[in-house]
Amino acid sequence: MKKHWILLLFMLPMTAAFAQHDLKIDLGYSRMLHKDCLWDYSDFRVGAGYEITDWCVTGVFGSYGRHQGSVRYFAPGSYEIVEYEGTMDERDYYYGVDVELHPLAAFFPDFHWVDPYCRGELGLRTITERYTPQYEGYLAEPVRNDFLYGGSLGLAINPLKYFGVFYEYAFDNLNKTVVNSGASYEFRTKPIHRFGINVRVPIVK
Repeated sequence: MKKHWILLLFMLPMTAAFAQHDLKIDLGYSRMLHKDCLWDYSDFRVGAGYEITDWCVTGVFGSYGRHQGSVRYFAPGSYEIVEYEGTMDERDYYYGVDVELHPLAAFFPDFHWVDPYCRGELGLRTITERYTPQYEGYLAEPVRNDFLYGGSLGLAINPLKYFGVFYEYAFDNLNKTVVNSGASYEFRTKPIHRFGINVRVPIVK
């Protein structure tokens, strides 16, 4: 996983070489807000990018998430599925590149109070899982790396020119959770509700 973080550190200076405006930093907290999930999931995210124009920001992001909870583990038996009660400890690391488009800033570059935007992102997810059944011992899954793509719609409220808060409604191809559909359990894609603060740092030329 270290080599992926090293790659991102090299990509950010490459992005900065094309920068003409401010550095943008996002500190966010995400949470799945739904009642039918067997466990809750949340993560913390940091994003850093440069304004290529008044309405376009490119950069990198990274996040760390963890959830724990009671789950049912289905192990294949000789003739049937055997169900074990236990707990799951899952840790996720997301990292990649993203592009933000700010349509209002394209027409009113000096207006900063309200800032609607959309974001697209590409990256990777590294995930580790450890299942602990009620009986002795535990089952540790191998570390997995998955390709990530997704997008979000966001709204920032900036009481100051270089500081504000934001909310994002996001989806990606990996954000699935186990839900109880009544007759069985299944995986479904769920939205991400992310909120946090954003800071802009002027670049001195």
